[in-house]
Amino acid sequence: MTQLTLFAASREQKKYFSQLDEHTKLESKVVWYKDLSLPTLLTWFPMKKLWEQATILTTRKRYSRKGKDAPEWIWPVFTTVSFVQAIWFYGVYSRWLKQEPATFIGMWNGKKFRQAILALALPSHKKRGLYFETGPLPGMSSIDPKGINFASSVPREVDFYLNRGMIGTVADTGYPMVATSKPKSLPDAYIFVPFQVVEDSNIYLFSPWIRDMRQLFALCKSLAQQVQEKQGKTLRFIFKEHPSCDEQYDDLKAMQTESLRFVEEVDTSLLIAHASAIITINSTVGLEGLMARKKVFVLGGAQFGIEGISFPVSSEEALLSKLSSLDELTVNETAIASFIDFLKQEYAIVGNAMGSPDEAHWQAAERKLQRLMHL
Repeated sequence: MTQLTLFAASREQKKYFSQLDEHTKLESKVVWYKDLSLPTLLTWFPMKKLWEQATILTTRKRYSRKGKDAPEWIWPVFTTVSFVQAIWFYGVYSRWLKQEPATFIGMWNGKKFRQAILALALPSHKKRGLYFETGPLPGMSSIDPKGINFASSVPREVDFYLNRGMIGTVADTGYPMVATSKPKSLPDAYIFVPFQVVEDSNIYLFSPWIRDMRQLFALCKSLAQQVQEKQGKTLRFIFKEHPSCDEQYDDLKAMQTESLRFVEEVDTSLLIAHASAIITINSTVGLEGLMARKKVFVLGGAQFGIEGISFPVSSEEALLSKLSSLDELTVNETAIASFIDFLKQEYAIVGNAMGSPDEAHWQAAERKLQRLMHL
């Protein structure tokens, strides 16, 4: 009897899930989303939640590079059409789940439109979701029964990490430090601000007060001005675009100053190593900054946005206050080491699932799935 059904919503997911099925001894199978086409009307539709998914999709598209050029009238139409699609998908998934024998349904991410609607349908059919994602550590992946990123099951209280015993060594929780000296293009002291993909779920779901990278740039500009006016100190911010984002920031680059600079030719690892601090919404660069024992300011919802491990901030005023006393802030190296150790030893599994997963990855994934399904 099938114990686990893996729902694939893209060719990359289908390839990965098929390999997972092939390389493990789990009783599993893969379902391709295009094979599910007929809905049922004999079910209860959570209209409010389906409308929320339509509005989330609208937000995601509206602030994308292409969406910003679209006329304003199109978005109410887009939301309405997306709402109809959400109802259709929910009906399709409900019809399938009524006939599906497996208790556990695996899916990638769980926050994109199709997967999010499937996740909504699971409880009504007494199914349990398992959510796959790359990260949170470099070269690792995760399988979580609750969700991904900020929606994951990772504990959020610093006391949990202070009270648990280390499994690995403290040295294992560090970021590979770069021996290369600071490039001449970098200032003596700076705050590293990595840009993120605007259409990523980390932004449109877990960034309540920073809408996009332009607003992030404007925030840093305002902070630099306020610190200069109030304290006579110069804060320097170094920005780097995300390599996977097709957004063009020529307008921001035209506003560069001594305090606000884009640097593209310097490797991210070097920018982390020589930074005084890091400001991020919820980029994995923030986690790498913690591994390098940097002061990390977290503006959005993130697994590592834990008071006592990083510095979560929810307003410009709060961030200004912390930056004004940056030199006095200290990092809790014990808590950080335990947090990284937990992710590495207990939470994540080895291998990049969407990269080149090897036998060690398949074995780790099988063990993790067995634990989650209590097999």
